[in-house]
Amino acid sequence: MKPKFWMKIGDQDEFEISQRIKGLLFRSEDSTPQFTNTYQDIANLDGSPFAYQTFARSTVNANFWLQYRDYTDFKLLKHEIYRLFGYRQLIRIRTSTDPAKVYFVYPTPFEITPINVGDHNALFTIPFDNPSGYRYSMYRSDSPYTFEQNGWQLGMNLLAEGNPTYHFTTTKFKVYNASDIKIDPYLKRHDLKIISKFTGDSLKITNKTNGTVWSYNKKSAGKDTITLDGVNSFFNGKNCNSDTNFQNLELEIGNNDIEVTGATSVDITFSFPFIYLS
Repeated sequence: MKPKFWMKIGDQDEFEISQRIKGLLFRSEDSTPQFTNTYQDIANLDGSPFAYQTFARSTVNANFWLQYRDYTDFKLLKHEIYRLFGYRQLIRIRTSTDPAKVYFVYPTPFEITPINVGDHNALFTIPFDNPSGYRYSMYRSDSPYTFEQNGWQLGMNLLAEGNPTYHFTTTKFKVYNASDIKIDPYLKRHDLKIISKFTGDSLKITNKTNGTVWSYNKKSAGKDTITLDGVNSFFNGKNCNSDTNFQNLELEIGNNDIEVTGATSVDITFSFPFIYLS
């Protein structure tokens, strides 16, 4: 089976590149996480104590093989390839090797030249800038897609007991973060939405695993939707930060023990993409 390369440019529909460009075949993709360490230099102290580590912008190299009939055909296909990547929009890419993981990238300059003079083949590499430095799950945690439907795959930190749940109606439950890293909406600006409906005087959600707490301090009869979107809170779509404790939740790698207090009944969904380093 030939490897495939899917693209989604901005809000356009996803497509497989060989279906768009005749004679263009995807060969392989590779990338390396960019670990960036910061140290403190202190007077009269030997060495440089470690301060923190971040993941910098990385490069995703996609390798292609172009087949063509003659020089005129080569020039036309070359034009179509450059035109395809010239939209100046963020591109979501994924491959048949890791179909459930995606990058969000921008193309950088690349050349397309024949292997030899007079040849009818060209091998070339497109280096993509990956601004986040991450790779993401194609679907969010609360998506209905399952492992069997290609929503999950090997290498995504799967649980042995099956797909985890992200919709809860009890006051104590576990949220599984399948990411390679901690989900931190404040310091790292990670995408995390917690959508809640509850009955009671207030709603307090505590991650007992790391001690982070978010609370909504007004009554609800169970009909209104209160959403914590990153670091901002919304009541039926309108900002309601002033009715909260101005905090946010973080999710550690693996299982997180969550406790809900202040409400007599709850309906809570944790929605976020899983983050991977490769």
